[in-house]
Amino acid sequence: MEMEKVFRALAERNRLRIALILEMGPLNVSEIVYVLGLSQSNVSHHLKLLLEAGVVRRSGRANWAFYSSSREEPMVEELVKTAFRHRNELRGFQEDMKQLAYCHNLRRDKSREFFNSVGEERWKSLRDQLPHADEYLGFIERNLGSSQLVLEVGTGGGAMIPFLLENASEVMAVDNSREMLNRALTSVTEARLVNRVDLRLGDAEHLPAGDAMVDAVFMHMLLHHSGNPLQAMKEAARVLKPGGILVLIDLAEHTDAGFKEIQGDLWPGFTMDQLKEFVRESGFTVEAENRYNNNTVLALAGRKGAP
Repeated sequence: MEMEKVFRALAERNRLRIALILEMGPLNVSEIVYVLGLSQSNVSHHLKLLLEAGVVRRSGRANWAFYSSSREEPMVEELVKTAFRHRNELRGFQEDMKQLAYCHNLRRDKSREFFNSVGEERWKSLRDQLPHADEYLGFIERNLGSSQLVLEVGTGGGAMIPFLLENASEVMAVDNSREMLNRALTSVTEARLVNRVDLRLGDAEHLPAGDAMVDAVFMHMLLHHSGNPLQAMKEAARVLKPGGILVLIDLAEHTDAGFKEIQGDLWPGFTMDQLKEFVRESGFTVEAENRYNNNTVLALAGRKGAP
C-alpha cells in the first residue's frame, strides 16, 4: 500500500463520494453513475484510481461486476470509516443517499416482481435447479439448535419450515412476494403446521418484526435476491435477541450468467470473505463456516453479541 496514493484518491470529492456510498453496500458501475450523476467514463476513471489505491475492490465479471469497500488494509478501512462518520459534512451527500435508496428500491422491486410472476410449474423447475439442501441440513441443525422462535427471511414457498419446526417451537416466515406467501400458507396448512407458523409480508431490508424479538434468524438462498445484502444482515441483527444465532446459506460466486438470469438473481453469488464481512459489520461473531455441494454453496453461522 502506498499511503500517498490513498490520500490522493480520497482527496478528490467525487472519489470520496464513491468511497462513502460503497460503505452502504456493493454497487455496479451503472448504479454509481446514477447516484453521482456523472458520466460512465468519469466514474470508471475514478474507480480505477480507487482500485489502485486499495480503497475499493471489484468482484464478479463483465456486465455484472460490483464494487465494494476494501477491508484489506486496516489504515485504509479506518480512514474511510472516519470519513463516513462525518459524511453529513460533505456537500450533497444527502442527495446521494436519496439516489442510492432509489437504486436499492429498484433492485428490491425487480426481485419481488420476478417471484410474483412465477407460476407453480416454473417455481418447481427453479427449485430443482438449485443445489440440493440435503448436504447442509446438518450444518443448519447444529448451529440453529433448539430455539423458541426462528425467523426465516425469504421463505419462498415455505419448503424449509417443516425442517425448522423439528427443533423450534414456532417459525416466523417473511417474504416480500404475496404469491410465495400464498404457496407457503398452502404448504403449512397441508402439513398441519399452520398454528406454529406466523407468515408475514415484508422485505429483508425492513423486517416486519420488533427489536430483539427472535431467538434465531435463518436465511436460505436469500441474499443473492436481496437489494441490499448488508442492510439485510443489519436487520437480522436488529430483530435478534442478544446472543441469538444467524444461520446463512447462499450460493458461492459463479460466472453462469444464464443461471443468474433464469433464477431472477440480483447477485452472482458471493465469496466466503464477502459473507463474513457482511456478518461482522452487522455485529455478529462468526462461529462456523463450511462449503457444500462441490463448493457451490456457502454456509455461515454468526452469533449476535451482548448489547
